[in-house]
Amino acid sequence: MERRHGEMRLLIPSAKIVPEELHHLGKLPAIIYPINQKIVFDYLYDQYKDVCSAIDIACYEKMDKVARRLDKYIKSKTVNIIQLKELGDLGRTIYDSLIGCDEPVIINFADTIINDNIYSLECDSFFYAEDYYSNTWTFFEEKDGDIISVLDKNELKEDDGKKHKLFSGVFQIMDAQYFRECLRKALMSNVVNVNSFYQALQEYSKRYEFLSIKTNNWFDIGHADKYYNSKLEVKAREFNHISIDKDRSILRKISEDVEKFIGEIKWYLKLPAQVEYVRPRIFEYSTSYINPYVSMEYYSYHTVHELFLYSDLTKKQWIDIFNRIRFVCSDFKRYSVSGDNIQKSLKDMYLDKTFQRFNKLRKDPRFTEFFSSDIQINGVRYKSLDQIEALLSVSVPRELFDITQFNIIHGDLCFANIMVDNTFSFIKVIDPRGKFGDFDIYGDYRYELAKLFHSVDGKYDFIIKDLFTIKYDPKKAIIDYIVQDRKRDYDLYEVFYSVFKDEIGSDLKKIELIEALLFLSMIPLHGESLNHQMAMLATGLEILGRVVPDIYC
Repeated sequence: MERRHGEMRLLIPSAKIVPEELHHLGKLPAIIYPINQKIVFDYLYDQYKDVCSAIDIACYEKMDKVARRLDKYIKSKTVNIIQLKELGDLGRTIYDSLIGCDEPVIINFADTIINDNIYSLECDSFFYAEDYYSNTWTFFEEKDGDIISVLDKNELKEDDGKKHKLFSGVFQIMDAQYFRECLRKALMSNVVNVNSFYQALQEYSKRYEFLSIKTNNWFDIGHADKYYNSKLEVKAREFNHISIDKDRSILRKISEDVEKFIGEIKWYLKLPAQVEYVRPRIFEYSTSYINPYVSMEYYSYHTVHELFLYSDLTKKQWIDIFNRIRFVCSDFKRYSVSGDNIQKSLKDMYLDKTFQRFNKLRKDPRFTEFFSSDIQINGVRYKSLDQIEALLSVSVPRELFDITQFNIIHGDLCFANIMVDNTFSFIKVIDPRGKFGDFDIYGDYRYELAKLFHSVDGKYDFIIKDLFTIKYDPKKAIIDYIVQDRKRDYDLYEVFYSVFKDEIGSDLKKIELIEALLFLSMIPLHGESLNHQMAMLATGLEILGRVVPDIYC
């Protein structure tokens, strides 16, 4: 059966939540389970968006969480949520989901990522892998495209020391209605030791031969042991500047941004021994300007960024996480330096850098009106960026040039650079800045807190992941936007503030001023997305208005 371009559907069965051993992030369906600062859906969407005319996700348990997380795609009709009436086996889920489907369909299990493209084959096909017999997988035997036997995961067979073929979770069905008929027969059969889905595959293969393709690019999210190995593999493939020796759990990193990278390595090396616990163990490194590198211990922990965006943690778990971060910040604060260069470094970081970035932004014609005209954000009017720059030249020195000592800081303590173990008992920090003005590991402690505020208050993590809606008119300097914040039974900002209240002390407005400067100064660095830039400008001005009310018209 031939397929015409654009007529392929994608069906993702995600009726159940992940197994109990993965519940430390919450009782989540696999389709929205995090892996390396994305969710499974993000990987599948990127893989299929240009080849499938429709994406259906079949849901039952925690369907509301899937709907909230994918709200933007649902509203744009990019994704359709199929609400199952009951929770049956996999075959029942597929059967109910194929009602009225006349197109060929790709069935991709919600806990499965395969970085091979089955849709290029244009025939009935599926991916398989090989492993020793276990009750983890569903094994099969086939001959000339006919599936002649299936050994389901609930039917344990004695290990014979050989590897056997197993279904890896991606299937291409060219005749969806006949496959649905096969499912109907399987659901009515008396066979109890094989899931009706695999019974239907056997029946279907009697009419249509399957092409089975071995894959070495299978990432399994549905089992805890395989999940963490998948995290490691996906991470190594996503970033061409790192390589991971998974047998030794060693990560090797290189970078083309030599100056910044050497500063990062030196930060690791210069930490006092008493606080080295917070960084990965270093095995090898070079700070030569020719091919610098660092080899360090690799951890498959989640970042706070992932937990913030995608987890379903309790209030108590967030208190534990914030307490661990607070402890590290307080431990760093035990170390301090004084010197004549502190005022110069404050000026470099807070005033000069901001104005340098403004000058860069001025060269972008899309921001011309924002510098010369009043700005409107969500209906509130602000002065132009030229006028705001003049106000900052007064308010920044007055509010921020008032300290005479620095403390050890990470320098880029955003949520993406903080890793937490699965029990939320300890953290590791990565990717330090390594420079604050004329200093290396030392800097303004308030800057460290502002980086945390940047996430929990300013929602930076949501912005860079496109979890917001926005409309703007650059010619009129108007922006309207809404960040798609997580729905929780508690206010996470209040939880964060209560944990850090002693560290914040009377400096809240100063920290918010630094937070606003972070947003405003990073706009030129995000030229990959005008949406990101506009959202950062809007967020920066809204936060700045709390501290410098003169920016309002």
